[in-house]
Amino acid sequence: MVLDKNWKSFFEAVKAYKADSSRFTGRPKLPKYKDKIKGRNLLVYTIQAISSKQLKKGVIKLSGTDFLIKTKVNPNQICQVRVVPKCDSYVMEVIYDEPESTISNANSVASIDLGLDNLVALTSNQPGFIPLLVNGRPLKSIDQFYNKRKARLQSQLKRNRQTTPRMSALNSLDQSKS
Repeated sequence: MVLDKNWKSFFEAVKAYKADSSRFTGRPKLPKYKDKIKGRNLLVYTIQAISSKQLKKGVIKLSGTDFLIKTKVNPNQICQVRVVPKCDSYVMEVIYDEPESTISNANSVASIDLGLDNLVALTSNQPGFIPLLVNGRPLKSIDQFYNKRKARLQSQLKRNRQTTPRMSALNSLDQSKS
């Protein structure tokens, strides 16, 4: 599914490039093959590949696996489950439809601006509301330090190894802080 999507995106990009090449920095390139050793694709389970009997009980069971994931999401809202490969682990993402929320009072408005240096800027037109600005620089600094250490450890890997105990410890420290 992902490969098909990549090829369709490539052909759409070529059409757009032929129509107006000024919107691009260069001609779109063909999708590349994954590396034979390191290249791993994400795995997408649509709703058809999820056990409906288990889903009614509030458990996600993926076809061909023994993984059971408890969920509090309404079973009718689940669209798909993705298994995303990481350095030494896999992350399961559950994608579901969230019903649109409507504004009951059009006079009450709030605005959230997500960014990097200012992680969140929040304001509202409500009287007495104090605007909020969250500094994102410390988080950027932590992320930069993590990426620097991870890159240094990856550069020291032997040819056929994908991870080391130190990399695993770095990842577990990273996850315990979040």
